Amino acid sequence: MMAEDEKRARWHACYAQTETLAPEPLPFLAAHADWLPASGRALDLACGRGGNALFLARRGLKTWAWDYAESAVAGLRQRADGLPLWVECRDVVTHPPEPESFDVIVVAHFLHRPLFPALAAAARPGGLLFYETWAGAYAGRGPQNPEYRLKPGELAGAFPALTLLELQEDVDRAAGVWRC
Repeated sequence: MMAEDEKRARWHACYAQTETLAPEPLPFLAAHADWLPASGRALDLACGRGGNALFLARRGLKTWAWDYAESAVAGLRQRADGLPLWVECRDVVTHPPEPESFDVIVVAHFLHRPLFPALAAAARPGGLLFYETWAGAYAGRGPQNPEYRLKPGELAGAFPALTLLELQEDVDRAAGVWRC
């Protein structure tokens, strides 16, 4: 098991390279933008460079963006100027969102299965949970460790307390959206 300092250093290095292009939202999220509420609270959990957070905030949602790596959120803080966007370096495993605290939750390319119940509980009644991450066998993209990749069909049963609205799976990713 990797020590906490090693894990932080690894993620810092991952995001430390200068990124000149503005981050883009997940195509799955953008394709379902008409499902988003006109107002409310949104969370981009494990936000990385924050493409999903910027997308949500630009649509008028009060948005929180959390990531473990300070180097990931540093650029997002600059891009957040003037938007309803609050950026925080946060370990979401030890500090998950509070129950019924968000109308929209987006998780992209992050997989910690024990967090699934907390994510489902964090959605407000009528709220949406968008989840997309790596799946299947490693094929040159995403994590090589199979513990950080979904098994075929696994995402469909990840949030049994919520109503699955749409699921997409292909060779190396799985994406779904649920309503609370």
